[in-house]
Amino acid sequence: MTLDKKSMLSATLSNYIHLIIKIISSLVLVRIMFLGMEQESYGFWALLWSIFGYSVLLEFGLGTTIQKKSAEFMAADNLAGISSLFSTYFFVYIMISLVIVTSTVLISWNLESLFMIKETSKLEEYSRTLLIFGLGSAAAFSLGFSAEILKGLHKLKIRNYINTFFVLLNALLLWGCIVLDQPLYVLAFIAVCIQFLNNFTFLIILKLHIPNLKISSKLINLSDVRNSMQFSLSAYLVMFSNIIIFRTDQIVISAVAGVSYAGFYQIASRVAELLRQFATQFHESLSTKAAMLHCTNDKEELSTLLISSNKIVSAITSTIFIPLFILIEPLLYLWLDLKDEQTVYTAQILLVSMYVLVVFRSSMVQVLLMNGLHVQLMKIGLLEASSNIILSIILVKEYGMIGAAIGTLIPNVLLALFYNIPVALKYSSTHMRTYIKEYLLPLFISFSTALYLGYLLQDFITPDSILKLMLNGSIIVLLFASLYALLAFKKELKLS
Repeated sequence: MTLDKKSMLSATLSNYIHLIIKIISSLVLVRIMFLGMEQESYGFWALLWSIFGYSVLLEFGLGTTIQKKSAEFMAADNLAGISSLFSTYFFVYIMISLVIVTSTVLISWNLESLFMIKETSKLEEYSRTLLIFGLGSAAAFSLGFSAEILKGLHKLKIRNYINTFFVLLNALLLWGCIVLDQPLYVLAFIAVCIQFLNNFTFLIILKLHIPNLKISSKLINLSDVRNSMQFSLSAYLVMFSNIIIFRTDQIVISAVAGVSYAGFYQIASRVAELLRQFATQFHESLSTKAAMLHCTNDKEELSTLLISSNKIVSAITSTIFIPLFILIEPLLYLWLDLKDEQTVYTAQILLVSMYVLVVFRSSMVQVLLMNGLHVQLMKIGLLEASSNIILSIILVKEYGMIGAAIGTLIPNVLLALFYNIPVALKYSSTHMRTYIKEYLLPLFISFSTALYLGYLLQDFITPDSILKLMLNGSIIVLLFASLYALLAFKKELKLS
């Protein structure tokens, strides 16, 4: 089986459609629930999602392993291997689900002592809600591996269609519960049923796609899990180091500069996080393709993939980054009536840091991770995380929350220059000259031109209203997209 550029782009487009629908429905649902529920009840509901949201960390990177192996089996047309993979990780995920069940029971027994609950009359309702939510989440988690296999088989469009349907169904049913003033445990029951049905549908799709797929205790291969643990744990620690990098700055700011600054920093970081979400939807297709090329050891195709994927990712990222960077000050003012200069500068630094991460590192990481360099990436991730914390502590004392942003930027830039770019180019047998000529030069010319003209544009169209802000941003996007398409994608344009 092969994976062409058209199917990769089509899958990425479906990722974006799902992401946009999910964000919009989430914003609407949060507003309905926040206004329609009592304050403490809503707080407990948010707490449930926070607690069980960390259950993803219990898989210890196994999801990435499943995705990688599924892609390799697809490339080798090894359906028997997928059956063994299916049976093995079904057993493993059930074992992890039992951990979630045990944790749920223990928390429910100690609910009053663990959390400060003012309305003690609702303690029984909260306890029942927690049990339903936790047990249901465990049941849904036990089938979570099926989504990872679908990723590896590059059935992303089908996965996105299913996810989108259940996102909308969840929002509709929970809205109905709020209108009918249902108790919290009813909302919990509906939410976990939706999660379970979502994953169960993935299971059905998997069986339909592979009719000969078998699940049997005889196919369980725990030695494969042991052999894969180094990769799984490395991928896990790469993910965990990113959590440290993006989540600890607010803790450092609260401890060193004061809690009041943490709120402003969160606003600044939210803008950068939005950039990351929209810019990395191509990576699922990229990682699957990279794993397949690792299986066939096709270095020439890997080099082509590296350059083309970098072009696509940088096109998406730059299109969002340039107007955000230029217009961040009026955007914060029109959105939140915020005029704080320190917040504006912090947001711009974090945007630059996120741009470097996505454009010059993240695609490289996907290629290297799926090609066996996971141990190196783990060490680099832990080095970056520790460097970020140390620099942030030092710089926050001197420069406040701007210092925390600088502490994130410095190791990010250094690792891009001295690790990610050179190592990925060397591994994929891509010449630096090719990388500069086909990728960096077109990007630099398009980026700097659009940035300069974007700043000049503000003298003609002052972004002092939402309409003018959108007009200004649209012109900047059009400038960059047109120029970058001509310079970076001229071969593709000629072929079309």
